[in-house]
Amino acid sequence: MSAQDDLIAAARSLRDQGISAFSSADLLSTARRYGSTFPDATLKKTLATLIARADDPAQDRDVFVEVRKGWYRLRR
Repeated sequence: MSAQDDLIAAARSLRDQGISAFSSADLLSTARRYGSTFPDATLKKTLATLIARADDPAQDRDVFVEVRKGWYRLRR
């Protein structure tokens, strides 16, 4: 699995638990619980590449939308 896969799986898990918005710390700790072995710096850098603008409908992949400073939701 890639760091991107680990973050998406963590976000889906949080969403399935009824948590619609989550912080990067939530994502990283959940990814760790599910066995991610990537360093925090790699996961944070990957998260930064997955953040889309809220008004950008052209994204056709799983992306994170910042709902408020430091809090994200998974779109798609």
